[in-house]
Amino acid sequence: LLLALATMPDANDGDVPAALRAASSVPWKQARFYHGVERVRDMCGVPKGDRGDDAVIGMMLDRFGWDYERTAEMYQVSVRRRKELGMAAIKDDIVSQQLSVEDFPHHRDVMPVIPVFASTSLEPPTAAAAAAAEPGSLPVIGCYELRYGQGDPDRRESSLVTPSDFTRYMLYVTQWRWLQCERYAQRHGEIGLWSMVHDLSCPSGFFSLWSRARSVFNKYLSPVEEACGGLFPPMVQKILIVNVPSLFSPVWSVLPRRRHPAPTRRLTSTRPVLWARSVIAAFLPAQHKERIVMLTASKTTAAEMSKYMPAEHLPPHVRGR
Repeated sequence: LLLALATMPDANDGDVPAALRAASSVPWKQARFYHGVERVRDMCGVPKGDRGDDAVIGMMLDRFGWDYERTAEMYQVSVRRRKELGMAAIKDDIVSQQLSVEDFPHHRDVMPVIPVFASTSLEPPTAAAAAAAEPGSLPVIGCYELRYGQGDPDRRESSLVTPSDFTRYMLYVTQWRWLQCERYAQRHGEIGLWSMVHDLSCPSGFFSLWSRARSVFNKYLSPVEEACGGLFPPMVQKILIVNVPSLFSPVWSVLPRRRHPAPTRRLTSTRPVLWARSVIAAFLPAQHKERIVMLTASKTTAAEMSKYMPAEHLPPHVRGR
């Protein structure tokens, strides 16, 4: 019965004019997306023949709670930011060259500094994945992971990757991740999201992790935060912080809520507890606390993480645990 209800067409499905269906670049399953996207397009003065951002607007509507004013505002920011950063050229490069993450500029130089893992699929979740997922969650089409305490210590120190190089690499990653969201919507008529994983495991222990992560945040991630903000709709359903040292859980539990993210800043505290709190406050804003899942090492298992992504997208270091 639940499956039948979930796959039923929108009650107002018949209210969508045939011309609007034909014009849309996304075959939305729910009629309100057709009407909502058109309304935002009109508010922003998007030319009638330009349908390239239908998925962008549709996802913004969903992620911003169908607040049309906010969606229109954020869409205009997105258009401006993408133009400023030359994202059309990056998209064309990815599509025309059929690039994967491993092919992006500076990938080999980035890996010793902060290893990354990415997995995605345009197929809808299997019945098993849907059954394991949290109730009410949207389809998860992929996983992107950053491993702060891993990598090659020798190559890390000699890495030539600059903050500018790292930012360009992450612009490619961000555009690529959005492409998967766009393609999923165009293929299935619904929104698909990502799971983001921050792995805090470190063979050298917590204090080594603290030193490495503080260096990465200060040198590389602050410019990325500034560059990538506002480019696309929020693409993440859950942010998983895995292999969490016991110190972090109480730090997170007392994090004060605030309505807006803290401004990007350098993390200068030399005390681990204060630094841990400042990391979370600066890069994982408290207004998104409900999206964040923290798993200690004993909880970082395939069974636990499969609640937040299909098993085929689990990072290799988790599979079999």
